[in-house]
Parts: sequence; structure tokens; C-alpha cells
Amino acid sequence: MTAFRVPGRSSAERGAATVYAAVLAVVATTACTIALHVAAVARLQHHVTAAADLAALAASQAALNGDDGCAAARRIATANATSLRACALAEAVATVVVERSGRVWGRSITVHRTARAAPSDYRPAAEEGP
Repeated sequence: MTAFRVPGRSSAERGAATVYAAVLAVVATTACTIALHVAAVARLQHHVTAAADLAALAASQAALNGDDGCAAARRIATANATSLRACALAEAVATVVVERSGRVWGRSITVHRTARAAPSDYRPAAEEGP
């Protein structure tokens, strides 16, 4: 029985395709892992941003209705699996800080977002000029 030989190939080149395929598989796996972790961080940031926006809107609406705006913001933040870290109300203008922690690359990261909401008819006080 004779082995199949490709003309023009030396015995030193035998198995080179296997090595190239293995290297390509490692590179592709690494790139996919990095992409998944970057996507996880982006998803966490978007989630916290949306929760902060919703909490600020709820606080502003509750304050406009005469209710406790910070309590409404806390309910919304909790419902969105985030924590309300700060809440300030000036009339019906709400400013909230929301955070959430997650694990990426085996480390815990915390994302903070600040959001501000006001009623649609709100007009800031005019600043006095010189």
C-alpha cells in the first residue's frame, strides 16, 4: 500500500493545514468571547439608562400629581432590577441616579446613570444678565 502524495509538497509541509485550522479556531473563539462580553456590558449600560429614564419620568409625574416622587422612582427602579441611589425634586423636576451591578470577565462592574425629567410645560427660570 502506498501513501498518497501531492506532487511538489515536501514532508515538512505535512500537517500544516491542521495547525492553521487550530490557530484559526482559537482566534475565532477568542474574538467571539470578547464580542459577547462587550455586548453584555453594552446591554447592562442600556438597561440602566432605560431604568433611570423611567424612574425620572415616574418621579416627575408623581410630584406633579402631589405624590412622593422619590417613592415612585424607587418603585420603578426596583421593578427594573436596579437600585435608586439618589433622588432630588425641585418642584416637579426630578433628577435620579440609578445603578446596577453585573459580572463581566469574572469581575463585578457597577453602572451608574443619572436622568432628569420635567413636565412638558416646564420652563426654567431665566438667568439675569449684566
